[in-house]
Amino acid sequence: MEYPLPQFLSIKPKVAGPFNLAQLLWIIGGALVAIIFYFTAPLMTFILIGIPIMIVAFIMAFGKRKGFPIPTIIARSFAFIFASKKYLWQKVDTPTIVLPKAIAAKPVDFNNDKSISLKVSGQNRLKENGRLIENHPK
Repeated sequence: MEYPLPQFLSIKPKVAGPFNLAQLLWIIGGALVAIIFYFTAPLMTFILIGIPIMIVAFIMAFGKRKGFPIPTIIARSFAFIFASKKYLWQKVDTPTIVLPKAIAAKPVDFNNDKSISLKVSGQNRLKENGRLIENHPK
């Protein structure tokens, strides 16, 4: 049985036309600052400050670097800069394991030991084993 899988989970829903909510807020914020500079400051101040603020707002709304939005990169950069870089290792209390003492083994004299003896057959059994394997019924 097949189940439908949702596609394109990374695409955010559009709020106004082709813009999602974050893009719309960046554009509106940049436009408001530019409009305030336009009506309250001289024309040269608007050109030097208001237009670059609008350009920065568009970059923040639509810019991506290696697939990540620019605000995310800036937030992660500040988190890296101000986060602690030291890892302080702290010993974790673990129960101690007590091992029993090892008993010293007696040295074994292989020359006088009768229990370890090899039987040496007088004939080679390799041919006999080969014949048994070849003639074995399947």
